[in-house]
Amino acid sequence: MKDVEPAEKPNVAESQSLPVYEELRRRLISGQMKPGDTTSIRLLAAEFGIGVMPVREALKNLWSQKALSGEAKKAYRVPALDQHQAANLFQIRAVLEGGAAESAVEHITKDDIAKLRAYSHKMNAAWKANDPQAFLETNFAFHSLIYQRAGNEDLFALIELLFMRTGPMLAHAIVNLARIEDWANEHLAIVDAIEQKDAALTRRLVEEDAKWGMTLFRMRS
Repeated sequence: MKDVEPAEKPNVAESQSLPVYEELRRRLISGQMKPGDTTSIRLLAAEFGIGVMPVREALKNLWSQKALSGEAKKAYRVPALDQHQAANLFQIRAVLEGGAAESAVEHITKDDIAKLRAYSHKMNAAWKANDPQAFLETNFAFHSLIYQRAGNEDLFALIELLFMRTGPMLAHAIVNLARIEDWANEHLAIVDAIEQKDAALTRRLVEEDAKWGMTLFRMRS
């Protein structure tokens, strides 16, 4: 995900807490942190080789964003959303991401399009290899590149929060709920629509992509 810079985090100080926040953000988005997983201030401080205060600050921000739930102010847990809650978050994602994609079309460059095609092929390979972490990391890079071109920082920040909240559940679903035949990769079609400067089609395809998660969880609820 090095190709895309993360959105600015106004609630996270430019300090030692930022690397902790960014790494936990990556683990949540990629599903490396699973629903129900716990972590503690002390363990993270030891892992990063820093004091407890920056770690507490990073965890507090993730808690305030509902990406983590608090456990007695010392341990934090990845929320185990039920399938109805997860489906609802993907419904919100569809609305926000569709709007961001539509706005982004006119600002996406030829170099961006080449990167998007490469991301799509990489996602296909990760899916076939049953590697949900690689799939979700690349999926986020793909979508981030599009949404940041919309030039709406507040909108992108909201979308990124939803990626953090849905990442653990989506990784679980890829391994335990989805089948290879359930997967219809629309990402190359999205790139084609962007290249054709068809904003309406881009929006529809992006919405359908997000709704795949919504449908998956509703089918299993």
